[in-house]
Amino acid sequence: MARKAKLVDGPSTTTLSMRLLRTGKTVDDAFRANSDFNEEATKSGRLFTDQSSSSPPGWLGLVNEFTADGELKLENRSCSAVLFLDVTPDGAGANTRTFAFAFGGGHHALDPDAFERNFGLKIAVNSIARSNLKNIDLATLESTSFQKRIQASRKADLQGFGIDVQRDLLRLAGGVPTDTSFASSLAGKDALTFTSKLAASNIEDKCKRALKLFVATDYEKDFKFIDLIVPVKDRGLLDELDDLVFAEIKGMVAGNPSDLHLTLPEIIDPEAMHDIGYFGVGFNSGAKTGYGELAIEDYIAELAGGRPGDIADMAELRASHEIRVVADGQGDKERRRRLYDCFVYETVHKKKTYVLFSGEWYCIEDKFFAEVEKDYQALLSTTPIRASTTAKNEQKLIEEMDADMDLLNLDKVKASPAGAAGANLEPCDFLSRNKEFIHLKDGHGSAPISHLWNQGVVSAESFVRDQTFRKSMRDAAIKRQKLKGKTGFEALLPDGRSKPVPSDYKVVYGIMRHTYQRSKKMGLPFFSKVSLRAASSRIQLMGYAVEVHLIEKVK
Repeated sequence: MARKAKLVDGPSTTTLSMRLLRTGKTVDDAFRANSDFNEEATKSGRLFTDQSSSSPPGWLGLVNEFTADGELKLENRSCSAVLFLDVTPDGAGANTRTFAFAFGGGHHALDPDAFERNFGLKIAVNSIARSNLKNIDLATLESTSFQKRIQASRKADLQGFGIDVQRDLLRLAGGVPTDTSFASSLAGKDALTFTSKLAASNIEDKCKRALKLFVATDYEKDFKFIDLIVPVKDRGLLDELDDLVFAEIKGMVAGNPSDLHLTLPEIIDPEAMHDIGYFGVGFNSGAKTGYGELAIEDYIAELAGGRPGDIADMAELRASHEIRVVADGQGDKERRRRLYDCFVYETVHKKKTYVLFSGEWYCIEDKFFAEVEKDYQALLSTTPIRASTTAKNEQKLIEEMDADMDLLNLDKVKASPAGAAGANLEPCDFLSRNKEFIHLKDGHGSAPISHLWNQGVVSAESFVRDQTFRKSMRDAAIKRQKLKGKTGFEALLPDGRSKPVPSDYKVVYGIMRHTYQRSKKMGLPFFSKVSLRAASSRIQLMGYAVEVHLIEKVK
């Protein structure tokens, strides 16, 4: 948005918002269907404006209750404009491109699918040195996605913003460009917002410079990681990818195998376990069956037993299907979430790798995908602590493993490091005679898998660094082995006077998973592998070995 729009009486310092229309799109494609802008006569370019009618603010009634006569007259009124300019870059054979400048609330009327995605971000990272950043927006891709904005009080280096290049999406970057003749400051996402001395006569030159920066590759020196994971925003491509998933669902209803699966992107209820049920168009009405876990097999069975033909396409499924906590056959509308957000699917489409996760599609750079998979396979044990289990959940698995005389149950043991009384960290679920700290998780239960990685990191750090934590853990081990009729586990843990040697120990992640229908193999969602990669690196840097054990969950 523009803070100042005077561009006629010579250069003045102005802040403008610039967008680039996608190739093949026209000005007529640029507006949302419900926009009501009027075109104005211009000397050059095309200008559209909108003047809202006046209306009283929503809070006026309350304010008038405090006035003497209750007749205070206040009105809201706003205006917007969008200016389109055709610009031909210098050089023979260059194609003309169309830029859009939004003023006031004009950007709200524009259709995002008509414009180049990450246009502003690419310009920002190509023009701002890594040491001249002032603000960034990040999205951290884990089972629950977190978005955050970090703003520095002055120019700062990229490293100071704490970016994890393996997990974080850089959504916006702002700062001071190296070429201050182009802009004194700028910030970019899909749009580029920049401040400079501007007049109508030099806008075209700014556009030409922006085009050069958009296609430049200078960013690869310090910001190459932005190409590793790219959110898919093109509506046409999103529809194609969703069609692939919808075809998988129809195939599964017909009895065909598929590797489409479900996982909870966030905890529904942090207090306790609950049964969940499936709701929406195509499911049978009446009392609902409650399931102890989220599983694609149960979802497909419920759908196949209903009226799957009632669902026309993915758009209808996405809008209708949801999971709810179920009690006595009734769904709780207060505790629900969209089922589409639980789909996990990885596919190669038109020679590109795409991942559907937490309701969003991402394009994964091929080399990065291969590196993540390679690291995951290196951690994967071929001889898991349990090849399979009929346990319905994590607690039942713990009860099953408790009978093993070579494992000491430390589930629900709480230990706090020095100076952190009440931290109540859980050292592990089991300690093995081979000095393995075993952490377990039901990969289809109520909590995301990536929470398990953090538990392993925190426990490993506390054990190697904190004497108080180690003593609490050892004392608990002595009590537990007496309770269970087991002996010798205290000798595996250092007493309060000794420090452990991390290389003597191993952190084991045990995850219960159903096999995929098509491949008949077990696996983890791609972004769970990404967060595992970061967690395992931290643990290995401390000196521990790390392994992932997949335990087949058999119904």
